[in-house]
Amino acid sequence: MKKLFIIFASMFFMFACTQEKDSLLSENEKATAQIPELTTAEAQMKFAKLLSQAASNSVEVRKFLKNEATKQFDNDYDVFYPMVKNKIVTDGKSFKDILLSYCKTPNELTEIEQSQLLLNILIPDLTLFWDFNAKKWDVNDKEVVVLCRDDERDTMYENGENIGQMTKGDVPGFPCLVIKNNERLKVKNINTRSGEATYEFISDAFNGSKRIERPTTRHSEYDIAVDTEENLDAYIPQKEIPDICIKAYEEFKNVPNAYQRDNIYYNINKSNNPGYLDRNIRDRIYRFRINANAYSKIAEQDKDPKLQNHTEHKRKLTVDEIRKKIWTDGAFEFKFKTYIAGETAKEAMEVSKSFTVKSTEAFSIKKVHLRHKNSTMFRESKNFYSFNLDDLRSKWIYPEKLEQKSEENYVFTEPWDLYGKSLTIFLFIEEVDDSQTITEKKTVVSEFTNKADFSLTGGGKVDEIELTAKLGYGFSHTKTVSNEVSITTNVGSDDLGSVSFQYYNPIIRDRNSIGDCKLFNASTGDVSVTLLPIDTSK
Repeated sequence: MKKLFIIFASMFFMFACTQEKDSLLSENEKATAQIPELTTAEAQMKFAKLLSQAASNSVEVRKFLKNEATKQFDNDYDVFYPMVKNKIVTDGKSFKDILLSYCKTPNELTEIEQSQLLLNILIPDLTLFWDFNAKKWDVNDKEVVVLCRDDERDTMYENGENIGQMTKGDVPGFPCLVIKNNERLKVKNINTRSGEATYEFISDAFNGSKRIERPTTRHSEYDIAVDTEENLDAYIPQKEIPDICIKAYEEFKNVPNAYQRDNIYYNINKSNNPGYLDRNIRDRIYRFRINANAYSKIAEQDKDPKLQNHTEHKRKLTVDEIRKKIWTDGAFEFKFKTYIAGETAKEAMEVSKSFTVKSTEAFSIKKVHLRHKNSTMFRESKNFYSFNLDDLRSKWIYPEKLEQKSEENYVFTEPWDLYGKSLTIFLFIEEVDDSQTITEKKTVVSEFTNKADFSLTGGGKVDEIELTAKLGYGFSHTKTVSNEVSITTNVGSDDLGSVSFQYYNPIIRDRNSIGDCKLFNASTGDVSVTLLPIDTSK
């Protein structure tokens, strides 16, 4: 019986202990269950009030936060609360102890910790806007504002008080801390007894202990190549040069004192027989270009296209987009007044030609400079594209290839009969800016041939004008004559000077092994021009 009593007694005490243990567990579970579950925003705002008091009232707390943030354990200026809460800040008190001293209820901080396992304090890098980041924070200044990432109202807390809301899109102009969840870590597991979590990095790229180089800055700057610089002295493919020009070059390339235009205009060859004027030949403006240094002169009116800096939000531009954005709308209007003097005023030949040229047809931009600003929690990313005039380059403008083509670009409309016309073609060039016109007088010095080099027999007539025969290539001698020419120009237009071509100037200066041609150009300094004769009957 005694033995049986002992067994029952043992069973009773075992049951009692088990019941007591179950009772204790139930009380713990009840206590935990009584802690209300907070939303992320609620937890962050509660924590912000506590932190703002601690940071405002203690320089040691501010020093602690600055020191932890500058370690950049996750390659950003983050202070991860679960990792630092038990670290001693001052006088043997941990960071958590200091925060608890500002809690109104014993469970206040526990509520926050349990609802936000990734609770984080960010010291934002605002150096793109003003001189503040974790390293530059003057912790002796007790004024610091705390904000919350998930607070839609962007409430600002200072020393535990709500001091207002920040306007959307604004950047704080004062020291601040941001409460948020750390996106660079994840919970690895949770200890069921202690409730403490362990963590791991989402990627090794965020592991500050594996950082070899300094973390990238929040902005970057570099140049972007835009246009390939044109070789302005390049040989022109043979297929683009009129056959009559190539034929003339080959005919006279080794003949002294013979002119390529003699072969083209009068069909004189190296045998030096007389030739008759071909009434179908005209010189035309094959191409011209504006010196990049003249850009500032011609891009001064509202309608003129201009280079401009450009800011693009969020994304970076393609090279094609840069070309479009770096120039304003509009076009240049270039006017050419051509003049060939006659021995009498009646015999002079004058023609005006205008060409509408887009900015990208006249110039190329070698590169632009990009300054990229990364996004922050306050601002979206921005890309600033800027230009330097030193990177502006000239391009050859081909009238026949312009987007707004001219019907023709001949520098005269009647046959160039040297019997009564000057050897010199003058081109007066301007960039037109105003519709009001004025007439100016200019004196030019023209060169004329000796009449003995021509014959009036057998050349025929055009509009009752005798067309002469040239008795051979070259000239026996020439004479110079001063002429006065009236030039109609526009008020406010940009004078780009004048160029002159002589009949005896070469057309093709050289040909390479594959037949491509190097052409003769004349220049004012601001403008360079190339003329090519063409047979208008073909």
